[in-house]
Amino acid sequence: MLFLFSIYNSEVKEDLASIIDRIKAGDDQLREEFIVDYIPFIIKVLSNSVKNKIDIKNSDEYSIGLIAFNEAIEKYDNSKNKKGFNFFSFAEMVIKRRIIDYFRISSKNKEMPFSYFEWDDEHFEDKFLQDESSAGYERIEVFQEIKHYSEMLKSFGIKISELHKYTPKHSDSIRMCVEIGRKIAENKEVFNKLVKKKYFPMKDIMKFVNVHPSTIEKNRKFIISVSLIYGNNYEHLKSYFNSGR
Repeated sequence: MLFLFSIYNSEVKEDLASIIDRIKAGDDQLREEFIVDYIPFIIKVLSNSVKNKIDIKNSDEYSIGLIAFNEAIEKYDNSKNKKGFNFFSFAEMVIKRRIIDYFRISSKNKEMPFSYFEWDDEHFEDKFLQDESSAGYERIEVFQEIKHYSEMLKSFGIKISELHKYTPKHSDSIRMCVEIGRKIAENKEVFNKLVKKKYFPMKDIMKFVNVHPSTIEKNRKFIISVSLIYGNNYEHLKSYFNSGR
């Protein structure tokens, strides 16, 4: 194998930059060898990304992973490495993005983004890097926003990877809870109680929400999660969230 050795060695990083440059300059044989050598890397990313246990090499996801890895080669800009995105970080992000696209098309389910948080907490932010108009390493602000959101959720005992568990099953219930969450965020007094005291002010909420308290309590964690998005004005999360409503 030509390339399958420690990617963290500084000399390897320098070689990797020249390899990618040569591939982008038209060395198709080098491209093929490079992709073949990093099939274990591609499979590892796919295995971590696919929720169901499948035979990776005999799946559609495997083909998507190979295509996405090749796409990463084409789109990677060595000059951006100083921002903290080496090639393999970028390739992992592109592969996951393409897998998410595939899942979205296959399931035809665009109601809520919370279902994409089912993967591990360490990589949840990758799911929001869907914008075709800009490369992932140019959207590092998304990482900061989601990481802050994750910390906010933790203060309420909510894991971002478990948000899908708290999402109502019916679209009408989702819309109702989203509206409640938005109203809580818009009411600064109530929202401040929620955030500063970690207290869910049911009596205050009932003053501007015409929903039975038991229904609100049943969906409390979901409503809190929504209110934190709107109350903290997370632009990227809010935009994605709205696109799924």
